Amino acid sequence: MRKPRVVIFNDNGYIQHELTTFFHNNGYETFTVTEYVACPIYGKEENKSCAGPVLCCDIMVAVQDIEQSKSVDLFSRQFRIGCKLTSRNKTIITHSPIRDGVDDIAALGITIFESPLDFGVFEAWVNDSESRMDLKQRLAVMRGSNRHVSSKKVQFRLPGEDVDIDAQTVNVSSCGICLKISNQLKRGQVLNYVGQRQSDAEECIVQWAEKLEDGSYLAGVTFCV
Repeated sequence: MRKPRVVIFNDNGYIQHELTTFFHNNGYETFTVTEYVACPIYGKEENKSCAGPVLCCDIMVAVQDIEQSKSVDLFSRQFRIGCKLTSRNKTIITHSPIRDGVDDIAALGITIFESPLDFGVFEAWVNDSESRMDLKQRLAVMRGSNRHVSSKKVQFRLPGEDVDIDAQTVNVSSCGICLKISNQLKRGQVLNYVGQRQSDAEECIVQWAEKLEDGSYLAGVTFCV
């Protein structure tokens, strides 16, 4: 069973230490995002729908900017593109009144906390959010390099075989690719990525793989070996 994961959106450092310390002490894997992009995991593009096949985290916390409604806009954009994390596990911490979009935020079930933050009340909200978590469910891999949504058709070969395996990219980074593929793959399996010429073949390793409901497989492969 994995650790729970929280993503904190905070571009000004406000109560950053207190939040990270709180979640660290409660056994959370904690990531801080300093850019208010709609999706910090699957890409910075303004996508029409969430490109991720699985959740990226269990809780999201956005620290409200004092002058702008960045946090409100962030969660509204996520809702429009079909973010897979329930809005009930998202919260905004604000040290100035939210005037625009407050009705929309309330309708989505997003909780608002005012500053100074009462960590006793905040912990009760976190405990309630944990009742909606599934720690047996795999989360998206958090990478140091940015991911970009992709739907390119690619081909691979197993070592020692001459048959091309067709696949489609879900997202790509400078170090790897998330693939949708019909063939069953296993963690640690070596593949050869086939370029435009056979001599372009590049070795990669399967990091994870799981079966989807339609019978195909989703797999993450890395070239950084």
